This record gives sequence, C-alpha cells and structure tokens, in this order.
Amino acid sequence: MDATLQQQLTLAAVGMSGAALFFSLLAAFPGLKSVLGVVRDGVLWFVLFLLIGAGGFMAWQQAQQGKPAVSAADSSPQDAR
Repeated sequence: MDATLQQQLTLAAVGMSGAALFFSLLAAFPGLKSVLGVVRDGVLWFVLFLLIGAGGFMAWQQAQQGKPAVSAADSSPQDAR
C-alpha cells in the first residue's frame, strides 16, 4: 500500500474516532442525548465502512499483484493446425 494513502487513512480514522468521542461526551447531557446519539452512531458507522472498505481495497490490491499480466498475444485465439 502507498505510504501516503496509509497516512491519509490513519488520519481519517483518528479524526473520526475523535469526533465520535466528542459526541459521546456531549451525549451525556439529557436534552441533547437523542440527537447527539444519532450523530455519534452515524460517525461510528462511517468509520466502520471506511475501515472495511480500506481493508477490502488493500486485499483487492494484493490479489491483483499476484495475478500475471495478460498480454494481447495471450488473449488471441490460436489456429488449430
């Protein structure tokens, strides 16, 4: 995986986790509990999808690196002489 992409994904995960913590702390207030709980849950679901998507993308990249490249000569039909 590219080092820049890894750094960006790490910063995004840390930022979203910090936002989830912030909203969790704010949810302690009784009047705002339901609204901020919904926002907190949305942030957590977004982080979950981000992590699952990044993991799937990295697995797909690894799978693609293991496959040999197909050239035009390999894909052309051969004569049955």
